[in-house]
Amino acid sequence: MRLRLSLLIVLLTLAVRADDAILTRGERLEGEVTGGSGGFKIGNQNVAAKDVLVIRFASDPPPVRMPAGVFIRGGSLIAGTLTSVIGADAEISSAAFGALKLKKDDIAGAFSPLAAGQAENMPELARYSALLAATLGTPNAGLQPGKRTRVRFAGLDEVTGDRVMRIGTDQILLTTKGKGVDTIGRQFVRLIELAVPPLPAPTPEDMKLGPEMIVRLKGGDLLRGRVVKLDGKSLVLRTAFLGEKEIERALLAVIFSAGGEGSGVNWLSAQEPKRAVHTPIFDSEFPPRLDASSDGGDMKIKDVPVERGIGCHSKSEIEFALAGTPSRFVALVGIDSETRGRGAVTAHVVADGKEVWKSQVITAKDAPQLISADIGVAKSIVLHVDYGPDADDSGDHFDWGWAAVVGK
Repeated sequence: MRLRLSLLIVLLTLAVRADDAILTRGERLEGEVTGGSGGFKIGNQNVAAKDVLVIRFASDPPPVRMPAGVFIRGGSLIAGTLTSVIGADAEISSAAFGALKLKKDDIAGAFSPLAAGQAENMPELARYSALLAATLGTPNAGLQPGKRTRVRFAGLDEVTGDRVMRIGTDQILLTTKGKGVDTIGRQFVRLIELAVPPLPAPTPEDMKLGPEMIVRLKGGDLLRGRVVKLDGKSLVLRTAFLGEKEIERALLAVIFSAGGEGSGVNWLSAQEPKRAVHTPIFDSEFPPRLDASSDGGDMKIKDVPVERGIGCHSKSEIEFALAGTPSRFVALVGIDSETRGRGAVTAHVVADGKEVWKSQVITAKDAPQLISADIGVAKSIVLHVDYGPDADDSGDHFDWGWAAVVGK
């Protein structure tokens, strides 16, 4: 009996996985993460919120597809259905939070399921990685919620308008140039994109909470806000559209820096490469993909999701222009799990013509490697991926996961 009890305790201990964090200074920490209001406690260490690049709570992958979702201005995505937009008000049925009441100006877009029996006919909605790119504002994302007003049908036809007057369960009223008001049956609509005003500037009270973060829930939601409190039961997140919202900790998948001005974090995937060259062994071209794997899917290294980064294929060189301020390059790299065990590469990083990091041979069997390289005041950085010792590019799908240039 004692032996069985001891074995059970060991198995339960092994089943408990610590939270995993990557810091902007290129360190990796494990331990329960709590805190908020400008800082976190990771295990026994206190860390300022501005020094956190990524915190992963669970290795659950995002859904391969989301049947319905609502884009929120400023860069959030709620898994659920846009129920109505009437006057200045909007209602959402959220998978995670139930019924939500928002302002019309907060709704940047929405998508809904295809009619029964129809195959997916919009590449932008075929994979979660495309929704991620649209929400984060990744360059060349197929969807641009919040920037234009249009309605797209299941058959790929679309109507471009000035503004949406009303969205009901059955109809959408849309004003168009020179045509007055169009009435569209909602059962035929697959996607709505709405032009929205910019968000107001954050208040001093907001700034005290630290930089904006992106919270991904296990159901696929992406919520941009500032962490008020995080404990063993829940996360309290302050957003521009929901105020302070409590989220059960069990729903959390990952938190990562929103990046951008004032955060000290510049995600390389948030900007267009200055130069990108792919040299295949045969004729197939594999251009780099921002916030997606080499084949356009969700990035995963050893089956652990990577929400931001650059997917590429050997042999490749990808150059980015930098601001020329004292900086560090941080990334978590490896062969993407989509190769199913194939692939071997070598990689190195060059800043202003100087090599600052070089790998040994990296195979699909290897654990992700954390890069932390001082790049000084470099004005350019080049990410190189070469063939492995087999001199073959088969399966060489490489992820520059969480690739960021951060202030020192």
